[in-house]
Amino acid sequence: MKYLLRILTFALPVLACATASAANILGLDGEESTSVGIYIKEIGQEGRVLLDHNSQMALTPASVMKAITTATVLSLEGANRRFETTVSLRGSRGDGGAWHGDLVVRSCADPTLESDNFRSNKGFCDSIVANLRRRGIRRIDGKVLIEESLKDAGPILQWEAEDIAWPYGAGLFGFNWRDNIVSVTPLTGKIEPAAPGLEIEVRPSDGGNDLVRGVYSNKLTVFTNSRDRRWTINVTVPDPAAVFGAQLERKLADAGISVGGADGLSDENSEASTVYIHRSPRFADIMRSLMVRSDNLFAEGMLRTLAPTGRRRDAINREKELWATRGINSRYTIINDGSGLTRANRLSAHFIGDVLEWMATSPNADTYCGFFPRAGREGTLRGFLSRSRLKGKIALKTGSVSAVQCYAGYKFNDAGRPTHIIVILVNGFFCPRSQVRRGAEHLLEQTF
Repeated sequence: MKYLLRILTFALPVLACATASAANILGLDGEESTSVGIYIKEIGQEGRVLLDHNSQMALTPASVMKAITTATVLSLEGANRRFETTVSLRGSRGDGGAWHGDLVVRSCADPTLESDNFRSNKGFCDSIVANLRRRGIRRIDGKVLIEESLKDAGPILQWEAEDIAWPYGAGLFGFNWRDNIVSVTPLTGKIEPAAPGLEIEVRPSDGGNDLVRGVYSNKLTVFTNSRDRRWTINVTVPDPAAVFGAQLERKLADAGISVGGADGLSDENSEASTVYIHRSPRFADIMRSLMVRSDNLFAEGMLRTLAPTGRRRDAINREKELWATRGINSRYTIINDGSGLTRANRLSAHFIGDVLEWMATSPNADTYCGFFPRAGREGTLRGFLSRSRLKGKIALKTGSVSAVQCYAGYKFNDAGRPTHIIVILVNGFFCPRSQVRRGAEHLLEQTF
């Protein structure tokens, strides 16, 4: 009898999975025509699979992609590394506080420079000015040069054109500044701060407001029916380095430091003197921020740390190689970015779950699990399970684009340790998005 009970005990989870896979598992209108992949599993060497529903189906993960990006970067680059942007004088010292050469800003594609999301880390221009004045520099005969080493910079071609002009569609450049956005007052043409080269065209709209700017275009078209000349909107810029350069030169002029603008006064072999080194927040703090707020620019910046002198594809290949070496099959995954903004990514719930389980049992477990916002409390998950007994005990990265709603993360015990991985991917739904959220909430409440 005891032997029979052991067989039945082992068989129950398998039976539950088989039953669930045949059911209308989330209770969505039109679910029979919706792609749903779910994988919920206990963490540990012999962890039970509580639910496996199409877990091998490759689906669009949307911003759940950020959970893979941060897992990879934390594993390969660590929590305490920082971006460093170096400012130096290149050339030779002249008479009377003059510098016969250029002021050179060597960028490392730091996405946090002067970001509103790290206000305590602001003051880049002021620090440059202060250090120049401390050296007695009153005139720079050459130019302000911004050296960018990042290849294939800017918005990703697989992103939708409709996303590029909006702040969430800001691309990663070799030099990034103020989240790569400016404030535009369309009916007056005012741009703050100044964005050299950005052209604005206003067209009437029959509906609401809309923005259109091509991937590498300087022309922004604003569709609006507003007649309020004070109405402003934040938009992305095609050249963040130009925005920074204009702002720095204005700050220098205000401080009594002139820039002559002469060409050819220095090159890479000229004598260089470091003026200032700006260090970003720790990688762990950046990744926590991007996961809670679902920041696409920060996610792309972190991905590119995997191949700082290479191309985006080099970084992605390194990412896939990491998980392959850890025994996780990434053969049937498609990764085109680090943020998940492209609809062309394809990941399975099982692949995501395997990555989450590996991280939860790694030396970086506490740091990584802390990246995920807690249900009912913070970030994109503030309203999720907010009235449930699971409030605060579930931490998930959400992902949503058109007809896509996804969740991935952990359930924690009372001691704050992760006990289960949770992945829910829903693609191509026909019902209201709110119904998908309610379905996911109900599933988790029934499971746990």
